[in-house]
Amino acid sequence: MSGVKVKDARVVITGAGSGIGEATALRCARAGAEVVCVDIDGGAAETTASACREHGAVAVAHLCDVADAGAVHDLAERVECEHGPVDVLVNNAGVGIGGPFLDASVEDWDWLMGVNLDGVAYGCRAFGTRMVKRGHGHVVNVASGAAYTMSRDMAAYCASKAAVLALSKCLRADWASSGVGVTAICPGVINTPIASRTRMVGDLAARRERIVRAFRFGHSPDLVAKAIIRAVERDQAVVPVGLESELAYRLLPLVPGPIHGLLARTPLSQVI
Repeated sequence: MSGVKVKDARVVITGAGSGIGEATALRCARAGAEVVCVDIDGGAAETTASACREHGAVAVAHLCDVADAGAVHDLAERVECEHGPVDVLVNNAGVGIGGPFLDASVEDWDWLMGVNLDGVAYGCRAFGTRMVKRGHGHVVNVASGAAYTMSRDMAAYCASKAAVLALSKCLRADWASSGVGVTAICPGVINTPIASRTRMVGDLAARRERIVRAFRFGHSPDLVAKAIIRAVERDQAVVPVGLESELAYRLLPLVPGPIHGLLARTPLSQVI
């Protein structure tokens, strides 16, 4: 199956108010796409949409909590009715929890899974249903290098991103015969606001500032944006972004089990 050209495509991006979502929206705008910027922060979504319009693109903003299945369904209905069929969906919205699993609450878990996993699934269902019926479209799910690099301090986050990777592979197989592509993007350490907004618990809470500073030395969000557009146009299945994510994806399957365990036991504060 050939990919979808971003030029003249209608692209919906969740979490478009900052970071990877914002960078992707701007790159799509420059490529000649019509951009629908979605975020739980309506003001941030509108700021990104305005920046897209400065590049000559048609761009609109919509407020939506992707963890709310009804809201995502209504968003898909509204976008379809007001703007027309969606060619590309980028499920990018995400949140984080850092620290020992038992120090985080059930509410923390539900919050993270609601955005990182359920939000992706809701988007795939609401927009994917229409794509499959039309026999055209592409879905990009932003997972993470954490989907295959386990960490003692990121149990919930790793679990959510591993699930997004698995979901993406399954949907790709399911929808291929319908002409709809699905990509899992797996960024490494990226300089986005997610670190400063991550819920830090246990011993990691005291190291918050150190971790946030480390993320400022991460890759540019635009590196991920470029990878997303390339993946859509080439219909790529799994795309690691950043040297650390690329190496982990290629090499970890070859590493003996005890080394996997050692890597997983290394505290996050010692890695970054």
